[in-house]
Amino acid sequence: MKLLLSFIFLAFAGLCSAQSGPIIPIPQVDTVYTNPEVYASYPGGDVAWKKYVKRNLKYPKKAWWDLIEGDVSVKLVIEKDGTISNAWNLTTTGYGFEQEAIRLIKQSGKWIPARHRGQVVKSEGELTILFRLK
Repeated sequence: MKLLLSFIFLAFAGLCSAQSGPIIPIPQVDTVYTNPEVYASYPGGDVAWKKYVKRNLKYPKKAWWDLIEGDVSVKLVIEKDGTISNAWNLTTTGYGFEQEAIRLIKQSGKWIPARHRGQVVKSEGELTILFRLK
């Protein structure tokens, strides 16, 4: 009887440890923080950002000719290394404002990434670009 129970136990243990097929790794998830402890920022702060926008903004010609002003809200993702990996407009005003706002943000260079609990993290932010005729 003990021999039979030992045999059943060994057979069951063998079945439990057997694997069929390759081991599939669990994908790593890179969380995008929407409310980190320290938000991502442009190097030099708001003053430097405003200076960058003033120097690099190209007012859309049709809007300039038609004397149109507008505001464009843009969501962006700042990676752990400070690069902008994605940017999309939240408002649609036409006249090319959206494309110019996204171009301006994507070409802004590296940002200072966000931090959460002492770690550098990937984060999402929102910017509003103002298009004003002087």
